[in-house]
Amino acid sequence: MKKRFGISTFLGLIWVCALFGQDQTDNSNRIYWSDWYKLEWSDFEASPKEETTVAALSSIGLPYSYTSDGEAVMNLTINVCFIKNESWSKPAERNKVLLQHEQLHFDIAELHRRLIVKKVLEANFTKSNYKEKLNEIINTVWRRDYKMMQNRYDKDTNFSNVIKEQINWNKYVSQQIRNLEDYDYTEVEVSLINFDE
Repeated sequence: MKKRFGISTFLGLIWVCALFGQDQTDNSNRIYWSDWYKLEWSDFEASPKEETTVAALSSIGLPYSYTSDGEAVMNLTINVCFIKNESWSKPAERNKVLLQHEQLHFDIAELHRRLIVKKVLEANFTKSNYKEKLNEIINTVWRRDYKMMQNRYDKDTNFSNVIKEQINWNKYVSQQIRNLEDYDYTEVEVSLINFDE
């Protein structure tokens, strides 16, 4: 579901794949994050890498694009998606806890997408800085903070093997997503007019 908001008035391992700029990927291979859809093993369509000790790999992307008239507004479209034909699992190692672990990797991506939206809505964009400032926000939240959280999650849960930690992370991420429910927009329009400039 798209919303608009205007401000002008292991057992599991994740492959962090960020898709940027103009989005050319076939949508039939994507599952866009939604609070009502949970990943299933059938969503992991790529052939497993049997030579690795990894039991599952989730490919997650951040497709986004923006347009601007260069004077008054910037429009941003941003999503998080699970890429089915790049994600895989070893059938012999599939279980409910591992699937839940992979789902939480996807949820962590959505959490960081919402953090990007929040920062975009709070930023002081101008016609001279909007490209640089948007790139700075995405680099900080997605390329740094998101990757750090994913790594910490795998370490704390030992790739889903430490059940107590997995439960703690499930609760934590779920609460953080709820805390950012005001920023679940996938389309955002922001003003480039700054009267203080």
